[in-house]
Amino acid sequence: MNEAEVVEQVKALPARYAGRVRPNDLYAMEVMASGGEWQELVDVLVGSLNLTRAAVTSSERDELLTLLAAMGMPENPLDGLNVEG
Repeated sequence: MNEAEVVEQVKALPARYAGRVRPNDLYAMEVMASGGEWQELVDVLVGSLNLTRAAVTSSERDELLTLLAAMGMPENPLDGLNVEG
């Protein structure tokens, strides 16, 4: 995955997970997206999903895993996700 693809996917994350993260986290993610703070946005998303125990599909987890790997970020925070399906 190249940098443009990473940016495109990360930009879409706030809208995609809007109903599954805390409102203050969603706001922070939107601000980070507008400021190009991609790693911080992913950190907040994964942290919020872990905290709220919101369900994610195995496909969504795999997509997040691919993003983290492409961004050179640790993958172990995904271990706490509530994966269903």
